[in-house]
Amino acid sequence: TTRIYPPVDFLSSPSPPEKENIILSVARFETGGSKQQLEMVKAFEALSRIFPEELSNWRLVLVGGSTQENPYLEKIKKFLSSGRSKNIELEVNIPLSELESYYQRAKIFWHFCGLHQSDPALVEHFGMSIVEAMQNRCVPVVFDGGGQREIVEQGVSGFRFSSLKELKDRTLEVMRDDHLRQKLSQGAHARGMLFTREVFTSRVKELFSRIMDTHFLNKAEE
Repeated sequence: TTRIYPPVDFLSSPSPPEKENIILSVARFETGGSKQQLEMVKAFEALSRIFPEELSNWRLVLVGGSTQENPYLEKIKKFLSSGRSKNIELEVNIPLSELESYYQRAKIFWHFCGLHQSDPALVEHFGMSIVEAMQNRCVPVVFDGGGQREIVEQGVSGFRFSSLKELKDRTLEVMRDDHLRQKLSQGAHARGMLFTREVFTSRVKELFSRIMDTHFLNKAEE
């Protein structure tokens, strides 16, 4: 069966684990490949080939739910079995507690949905996993389209990219500059906290309150 992770807020614990050199992706392994995990594998493999020393102590972790029969997931496994890609891990249908642990330990978060797509339906409308990562101080490096433009502030709470070259450049920038990573990590956390359930509930109540006030004011003036 497919495991669908609920849209809960993964807020950092009082004593969160130390951050590790992990690039994390959290998305379903959809059979059509719209989340583009294979592109992530290839991008990480390319970075590791061009900058072997810098990437030697980094790993890419792909977390997601999948059906039992999934040709796209098998394609990823086949690519990894070639031996070209090292330090890449697939975590399929893992428990929620393990997912939270990855959020807390990862330094960088990748999200490619929308890359190379012309159909708006194939661009992420709202990236819940991006918000969850940001709440845990992961620096998001995400495709510049759809909901990502509303979530990630360029250079403040992360980076958005439009090409694989830009993705690689931005990722290397965060890897190499710990001061920049810390700044973006703090910005990501602050931004992510604006999307909690409590904030959403408060804003909805405020909206309905304004609607009711306007309604009764108009009634009184009739």
